Amino acid sequence: MRGIGRGKALLYALVALAVGAVSYLIGVRSGFGQSAEDSALGASNFTYDPPAPLSLVNTATVAVALLVVALIAWVYRGPLRAFWILGFSGAALLASQLLKQQWLERPSFSDLSVDNTFPSGHMTVFAVAVAGLVWAMPAASRGIVALLGALLVGTVSWQLLAFGWHRPSDVLGGIALVVLVFGVASALHPPAKARATRPEAPGAQSMNRVLGAILTITGWVLVGIGLLLVGLAGILGSDELLLGGSEVAMVGAGSLAARAFMRLSEW
Repeated sequence: MRGIGRGKALLYALVALAVGAVSYLIGVRSGFGQSAEDSALGASNFTYDPPAPLSLVNTATVAVALLVVALIAWVYRGPLRAFWILGFSGAALLASQLLKQQWLERPSFSDLSVDNTFPSGHMTVFAVAVAGLVWAMPAASRGIVALLGALLVGTVSWQLLAFGWHRPSDVLGGIALVVLVFGVASALHPPAKARATRPEAPGAQSMNRVLGAILTITGWVLVGIGLLLVGLAGILGSDELLLGGSEVAMVGAGSLAARAFMRLSEW
């Protein structure tokens, strides 16, 4: 199967950068966006003790997960792929923290001063894990891993909003950041002679195409439904509907991200 070109991989990265920038400008840097997202946040059921998978994130589990992904990549795709995944995964996690804590600011458009939470570190962790697994596993299983990864990212996106841990722009920013970083990783991939590859069987190629199409269609449908619900919430003045629409849209964004990880892994 023909791999993704450097130019197309860079295009994925640029689109992700644009999505992240727009979500930040609207959700964080505008008074209208802050007000809307605060309304959604207020409709959530905040808890310090969410269920899994959100509750599983800590420094130790993240480190172990990255090492396991790197080991899988080493076994199935070779040491170069393993180091590539590990390096860019670490870069995404570091960038998430620097953006949130050092580089980006959240202006105050009300009397309440709130620290910046963009992009979501938790969302970044799970998106990195999914991207890493899609890249690490054998090419024949790429579609299945991406489909399961989309379910994981969608679940965590829903949890982050439902339990009041993050605003929609934070979640979308975390997803976009990982697509951006792995887009750059794909665009900078080493020459073919330095890589270990195992060709896909025709049946596996067909299955991956079908699952990729399912992820794409599902993602856009959910994003569309979510945006319609958000618009309806604005008309009706319903914070609960605003939160629900945001949750649906973020699940759709997770599905599209999983499809992007599939495509970007094809080098």
